[in-house]
Formats: sequence, C-alpha cells, structure tokens
Amino acid sequence: MKILLYTHSDYSWVWKYWHQQTDKFLPDYDKICFLNSESNFRDDYHTIKYDDNDNYKDRIYSCLEKLDNDLIVLFCHEDMFLYNTPNFTILNEYINLIKENKCDTIKLIKAFENLEESKLHNKLFKNPDNQLFSIQPTILKVKTLKYIYSTVPGNNIWKFEGNTNKKHLNDLISLCSFDEKLDIKRGKYHYDSSVFPYICTAVIKGKWNFKEYKKELFEIFYNKKFNIFSYYLSKIKF
Repeated sequence: MKILLYTHSDYSWVWKYWHQQTDKFLPDYDKICFLNSESNFRDDYHTIKYDDNDNYKDRIYSCLEKLDNDLIVLFCHEDMFLYNTPNFTILNEYINLIKENKCDTIKLIKAFENLEESKLHNKLFKNPDNQLFSIQPTILKVKTLKYIYSTVPGNNIWKFEGNTNKKHLNDLISLCSFDEKLDIKRGKYHYDSSVFPYICTAVIKGKWNFKEYKKELFEIFYNKKFNIFSYYLSKIKF
C-alpha cells in the first residue's frame, strides 16, 4: 500500500503539519501526491501534476490514469493527518481484504448510525446506500478510485461526495472501520478511529477546527501535552 495525497497550493500552509505527522507515524510507506501544476512538493513524494483549470473530479482522474490499476492506496486529503499511532496489525488485515477483492473500499472512520456489521471483519461495517464513498481516508485500489471518479457526477468536492450513493455506485462493496468499545463520538457527524487516529477535517472554511480537535491540534502545533491554560495563552497565535 502507498499513501496517496490530494492537495492544492492554496493549502500549502497545512503541509508542514501533514509532513510532521506523516513522517512521525507513517515513515515506511511510499507516498504519492496529486498537486496543481504551478507548485512543487517534497522530493520524497512521487508527485503527479494536474491542471488547475480542471474541476475536482477531472483533476483526480487525470492523475489516477498515470498509476497502475491494481495499486492499493490509502487516499487522503492534506488536512486529515494523524495525531496518534495507527493499529498496523488491523490496517494490514484491511489491506489484505482489498488485495483479495473481498471488498472494494474501507473508509477508516464511521460517520453514520445503525450500520450493518460486515462478516469480513469484526471492526468493519457496511456504509449506507446514500453515501458509499467519501473523501475521508480510505483504502482501495486505484482502479476502484478511477471507477468512482469517472462514474459519480458533481464537478466540485461537495456535490461529488453528495452523489456517492447506490444510484451511481450500485455494485460497490463499501465498508467502514469502527470499534464499538474504543471509538467515541466526535462532534455531530462522526466517530474517532482507533485503527487510524486522524483529525477528520483539521480545516473548516479556511480555519483550524479547534471546536472538535482543540487538544489534538494544540499538541501537534506545540509538540507538548495539552493543558487548558497553555491552550488559551497560545490561542491568539493561530
């Protein structure tokens, strides 16, 4: 498996923290970056450039065409970085399920209630028919990602994600990771992930998401344990 990052130079101010956390927790994985053509990324990434004039879907698809169809990737966006060590044993079990074609996608977070359990793994559940894919970190093959981005309508990221339903992805076997004992509700819409403990959207409308990830962002920015007094003293700097 390789780490596949989609990003844009408009979010270059986030890259420092993406690199910091990925270097810390995922140092041994090869990495690929999809990036707009006017920008440059770190040399240790295999960077594939897209045309900034293309819409979101076309940007990603044009880059995917340059990768091997059977390559397994962990697809991420730049503001969804780790804050703790993944459970690599379970991650490897998930990777094997994708490799053996037991399922098509495994999203590393749960975002809906009352999901049906999967028989493939005791920490996997079936995604609902109204959202079979999202831009959250997901393990899948390149050919599956190509199928999704060529099939689902919607020229921007929000319309695209809103259309990832059974109507357009009828034959997709789509699962999500959830540990009923360890993964607690975070905010209004999603749960934490003990398998891949990452910040589910660190940036909202151009600002750091302190509302849901105050402790985690503080510790990432300052590389020290969180305490509420230090947080309020430092908050003005963000």
